[in-house]
Amino acid sequence: MIFPPKSALVVEDDPSHRAATQLMLRQMGFDSVAVEDGAQAWARLKRESFDLILSDWHMEPMDGMALLRAVRADARLAATPVVMMSADLTLSAWRDAICAGASDFLLKPFARRQLLEAAAIAIGAPVTGRSNVIDFRAL
Repeated sequence: MIFPPKSALVVEDDPSHRAATQLMLRQMGFDSVAVEDGAQAWARLKRESFDLILSDWHMEPMDGMALLRAVRADARLAATPVVMMSADLTLSAWRDAICAGASDFLLKPFARRQLLEAAAIAIGAPVTGRSNVIDFRAL
């Protein structure tokens, strides 16, 4: 276990990536729950809170940006760190995520170390070393 017990919600439509991300989080000490899209995540977030949300960008029927905006607009959830994940990062998409309140960004595919760094940044834990994780707070 790397982190003290924390809860994480993984929002990912790709089953293999969802399972891998959830497994890595559990190995780091997170109690991890996974759903397939933003709509399922939003339904879950209405019932319970998480310490961290990791969300894919491109999903149907509710994509990651719509989920991020909904989380930031909800007073109960607004402070929850949200790490966006995507295989394609454009400058405009990056700016949109920053403006919408993303805590960090992971470019897929990512390694366990990169997930560890993004989670640490998002929850405010100390980070040692850096890889290609994009820390939005440093901008």
